[in-house]
Amino acid sequence: MKTLIIIPAYNEELTIGSVVTLARKYGDVLVVDDGSKDRTSEIARESGAVVIRHEVNGGKGKALRTGFEYAFSNGYDFVVTIDADGQHDPDEIPALLEPLLRGEADLVIGSRFLNGAKKNIPLYRRLGLWVLNFTTNMNLGDGLKITDSQSGFRAMNRKVLGEILRVNSEGYKVESDMLVHLSEKGFRIREVSIDVRYDVPNKHKKNPVRHGFEVLAGLIGLIGYKRPLLLFGVLSLVSFIIAAGLAYWGLSPYYRGERVYLTQLIGAGIFVVIGIQLFVAGLMLNVLARMVRRE
Repeated sequence: MKTLIIIPAYNEELTIGSVVTLARKYGDVLVVDDGSKDRTSEIARESGAVVIRHEVNGGKGKALRTGFEYAFSNGYDFVVTIDADGQHDPDEIPALLEPLLRGEADLVIGSRFLNGAKKNIPLYRRLGLWVLNFTTNMNLGDGLKITDSQSGFRAMNRKVLGEILRVNSEGYKVESDMLVHLSEKGFRIREVSIDVRYDVPNKHKKNPVRHGFEVLAGLIGLIGYKRPLLLFGVLSLVSFIIAAGLAYWGLSPYYRGERVYLTQLIGAGIFVVIGIQLFVAGLMLNVLARMVRRE
């Protein structure tokens, strides 16, 4: 059974050598250098990896797609993806492959949130990951709940590999897009516990707040497409709550024998109209979404 370990990398000359060396114990290694300006490609090649280089940085989604296309065209049975920054321990690769080898799963995710592993995660990361996990799980079907939807440490079989090539995703939201697509197709998804290090160099190549909001925006857009009534219903409820607050503010002087605040009451009326429009839009889009899915 042929296994390929795919490592997307961008300016990781400090860590790529050790990651490749450890990963080679468990299969062939492919490093997709996504436009690095340092010696990432050179060091990866010297460490024994096959290297495919993008001349321009296109984001993690494009780097992974290049790796998946290489794996599929070269007949690999299993694929493991692992980050290049040293946060993941390549010696945990067998733990991810085990459910695949036993035929118990099609995709296995290494989770930081199982068996108390989350204690090592900084608080701000835990909060951000909770929001992204919650939003991702809203898009998953059949009661599937993933504890670490953003983990880049994953293993998959060839069936999943072929299906993933149909997913057109860019940037860091590729992890969530992959889960949503595979859950819709009925693939078996499992998680196993892993450890993650945060004392690594170059751990923030992208602002974590900006990164989080980009992924969240993509997920909210996906909810709007798949479950428009849910999204627009929540927005409608928020609008009605604001209207109620403004109405209370505008009418409270009346009960003290004073004049009401007309501006606040007008604002309350505007938010009531917005809330009604959002709810009606959600109903209409929900009907359209159901019609599209039936086709």
